[in-house]
Amino acid sequence: MELNFEFSGFRFSTGPDPERPERVIVSIFKDGAPFADLHGRAITRGFSAKTSAAGIEEFCRRFATDDAFRNELLVKQTLSCC
Repeated sequence: MELNFEFSGFRFSTGPDPERPERVIVSIFKDGAPFADLHGRAITRGFSAKTSAAGIEEFCRRFATDDAFRNELLVKQTLSCC
């Protein structure tokens, strides 16, 4: 499933997860560049391949428009390596 969404200056694109074929990866871009965590790593979000396009679109819209939601995910990913 390949999807592309744009909301509030963010662009989202999906593709297969090369390491887990049962998953889909959403890549996030801001102003044309990969959106990165506080360590400079590109932020991605994984979903089950069974997740509906509407479900992925809902995540993308919320990520782009809800600062608190976006910051919570940003902090979680940043701290996931520690």
